[in-house]
Amino acid sequence: MPHTIVIIAAIIGGLISIIAAIPYIRDIFLGKTKPERAMWWIYSALFILLFAAQLSAGANWLLVISGTYILAPTVIAILSLKYGYGSFHKRDLWSLVVAALGIALWLLTDNPLMAILIVIVIDFAGFWLTLIKTWQAPHSETLITWQLNCLTAIVSLFSINTWSFAVVAYPVYAILATALIVWLIMYRRTKIKKDLNDF
Repeated sequence: MPHTIVIIAAIIGGLISIIAAIPYIRDIFLGKTKPERAMWWIYSALFILLFAAQLSAGANWLLVISGTYILAPTVIAILSLKYGYGSFHKRDLWSLVVAALGIALWLLTDNPLMAILIVIVIDFAGFWLTLIKTWQAPHSETLITWQLNCLTAIVSLFSINTWSFAVVAYPVYAILATALIVWLIMYRRTKIKKDLNDF
């Protein structure tokens, strides 16, 4: 990929990532969006680990986008304490345990590929909580934010100047995960006109 395209893609992807958080945070304050507490706390730690793992794998300009990934989850995690969805359940505990084990394994390995795969496992440990919540309460998520996050993940592929499985693995996972939740929000909103109470 030409170096100029890589740089432009990294900058555009980073900007989209930051812009994507704005309507989500706005909707939190308006009471429209209720973030899944455990997921956003997992993400806060996760994206720091992702940044470090991609750095060790030689990601280069992709790190611009990965760096912006750290900002929104940290803010949303803090807001979730007051405005978050429901209370912690057993499924939240199990996800946090998986995340903690993943972090411990990541710290014990010097293998960038292993670190990236662990990050993906940790990511999904938090992400599935939002999938469950979205199935029951599709109006409690901000659709435009997830659409922009999916676009960011797609653009991130163009910011990769050295292709390897270790570097490409997370962006591909991010495209699939965000596309899934975009579809789930849109599909479930056709079935449910009003969200259920906390579960």
